[in-house]
Amino acid sequence: MSMDLPRPKWPAHEIAVIGGRHEDDLVIAGGYLRVAELSATEWSQNGPDDALPIPIYYNYRHSVELSLKGLIREAAIIIRRGEYDTRGENLRPDRIDEKLREDSHSVRKLTERLNRYLGLIADLEAPNNKIDPESFATLQWLDDMDQTGETFRYAHIGAGAASRPARPVQTNINFYDEIRKVHDLAWLLQAGYSSALQEFGDLQQEYLEEMRWATGC
Repeated sequence: MSMDLPRPKWPAHEIAVIGGRHEDDLVIAGGYLRVAELSATEWSQNGPDDALPIPIYYNYRHSVELSLKGLIREAAIIIRRGEYDTRGENLRPDRIDEKLREDSHSVRKLTERLNRYLGLIADLEAPNNKIDPESFATLQWLDDMDQTGETFRYAHIGAGAASRPARPVQTNINFYDEIRKVHDLAWLLQAGYSSALQEFGDLQQEYLEEMRWATGC
């Protein structure tokens, strides 16, 4: 194993562009997903390497978490713009930020929030108005594996007297089968649900602009 990081073949490839108005949760989620996929491919094709599974889990999980947050923000924009019945939900941008901080790293809470918001978009027809059952089950499984966002980041979780090993018992798992589920979920959120919501949002905005033009408002 080399300790040296190879330099790109071309000087222009040494430059990375980060930040700006186009950077959002979904964009960064895509980056974590790509890192996870590259690492998982390395593990499956050139392994096994038991140092990789936990970081791979982490990168996939973080991609899923950020995708959920991005989808929640996108759904809230659609609901506000379409003036749908919020059923008492406060969906102002600042309140959405607060709610996502409250949900923090909980995949379960983020999943429930996204499902609830999808249900508020009255023009979304079934089955697109909720998370599909297979994805929902995988999201619940992922939350059971790591409820706080700590399990795949550290060897020990908790603080003080509550500190404990994240994995106290050495276990043999079928890592490929487990990570394939998360891989498929992460890609579906990133390329499936996000594309569908963005397309719906674009059509909604186009329709509302045409209506304003037609009515002279």
